[in-house]
Amino acid sequence: MTLSIGMPSTLGSYKKLCKLFFGEGSAQHQFIESKIIQSPNGEDEEVIAEESQMLYLLSTMDQEQSRQELMRSLLE
Repeated sequence: MTLSIGMPSTLGSYKKLCKLFFGEGSAQHQFIESKIIQSPNGEDEEVIAEESQMLYLLSTMDQEQSRQELMRSLLE
């Protein structure tokens, strides 16, 4: 399987995308890193989830944490 941008649908590809769009220290990047560590194939592990599902998961992953930080800053 390949992603719509031509990259293989692997954890390594999603790691590169997370680093580019969300940053290396982001929750999304850390999530993919943890999956790479757990996987016997590492970065070469194929991701069988639909690309749209993965993008939705990654794009919404940090929203609750951001909301909580915003509320804390407003209350200070």
